[in-house]
Amino acid sequence: MAAEKTLSKINMDEWRWIIQGQIEGRKRDYTSGLLAAERRGRASGLAEGELRGARQAAIANARNLLALGVNAETVSEGCSLPLEQVLALKEELKTENY
Repeated sequence: MAAEKTLSKINMDEWRWIIQGQIEGRKRDYTSGLLAAERRGRASGLAEGELRGARQAAIANARNLLALGVNAETVSEGCSLPLEQVLALKEELKTENY
């Protein structure tokens, strides 16, 4: 009888150990997934911010060049902006100066 009781206790302890291992494994997987998603989100945000900053710099450079009297086609090529956008900037500068 005592042997059966000891064996039953060992079996219960083994099951508890297995279940606890599964719970901890799931927690690690969940945390790992969250960290990976955060890293992807940050990388995406940084890339988007760099693009936005480069666009803003190109527009600022185009405005400065237009204010110096450089023609729109040259500004478009030099700043890698569409000609239509450069022409719109040129019109904005005209209205600001009046």
